[in-house]
Amino acid sequence: MQRGWSDPLADLERAPAKPYWLLYGEETFLVERALALVRGRMEASGAGRSRTLWADEDGQRIGDALADLRSPLLFGGREMLVVRHVEALSDDGQEQLLAALPTVERDGGLVLVGRSVDVRRRLFAACVRAGAAFAFPAIEDRDRRVARDWAVRLARERGHEMDARAAHDLVERSGTDLGQLSGELEKLSLHVGPKRRIEPGHVRAIVGPVRVHEVQELTECLARRDLTGATRTLRGLFAAGEPPIRVVAFLAANLRRALQVTELAEGGMRPDEIARTVNMGRWLVDRYLERGRSSDLARALGAMRRVDLALKSSRPAEAVFEEALLEIAG
Repeated sequence: MQRGWSDPLADLERAPAKPYWLLYGEETFLVERALALVRGRMEASGAGRSRTLWADEDGQRIGDALADLRSPLLFGGREMLVVRHVEALSDDGQEQLLAALPTVERDGGLVLVGRSVDVRRRLFAACVRAGAAFAFPAIEDRDRRVARDWAVRLARERGHEMDARAAHDLVERSGTDLGQLSGELEKLSLHVGPKRRIEPGHVRAIVGPVRVHEVQELTECLARRDLTGATRTLRGLFAAGEPPIRVVAFLAANLRRALQVTELAEGGMRPDEIARTVNMGRWLVDRYLERGRSSDLARALGAMRRVDLALKSSRPAEAVFEEALLEIAG
């Protein structure tokens, strides 16, 4: 895999039809676009309906779902089965799916969707060998040009041309997460009006800057269990006007990438192998490996999920965050 970020979605668009696919990665915005693309292909090839299972909730139903996948529908066509969160599959569930791969017909379809997938496992390795696996890694800070190109593309999809300086300012303020960029562009589209060009002034008027370096510092403090430093950094972010929900999103994304790297390392993979597997710079892999054990990172990520839910209630954001920081670093 080449260093830097390529466009896996374009690779998928050019790929020949397959009876099954594996779509995975941290850039969930692109994973969802890839799934929509595959759904369109499967429907065009005669899939009659789509069924979704969540591996972490419906794992015991894999066998029945595969049996249905092989059975013609009453009114013609075959079912398309989407299995999400495939990284949570049990060994038995993975083996059932692996055994089913050769039986999947082109007018049916099996799509495996996940985030942090270990491609050394037999099921996922089989998809890689078949040329049916597509990884959608997060766009790192060093690849901001890619994020700017996507900003222009997403603006055009909404009927707007976008000034290059406006794309630059948008990425500087919002970061490189494409889901975040898409949300900000939705607001910009409503602000400027139909078919109008998006200029830097529009971005400055609508999009608040995200303080990426401070979020990185917050993550580093949590890794060191520096509760005082984490609390000080968090209060600085809030004082600067950073929306709490965006702090959660950036912190959770940081923790997810660190967890993915750490799990691979704990599984015996060397840092240079990890860098190639997750399409990440070696320097960034080394940084993430300093963030602690996978169990601690998973616990921290769980705390962030609870923060996200609590922020939607009436509790004060600072109190919710400080409670989570105490849980993580205490």
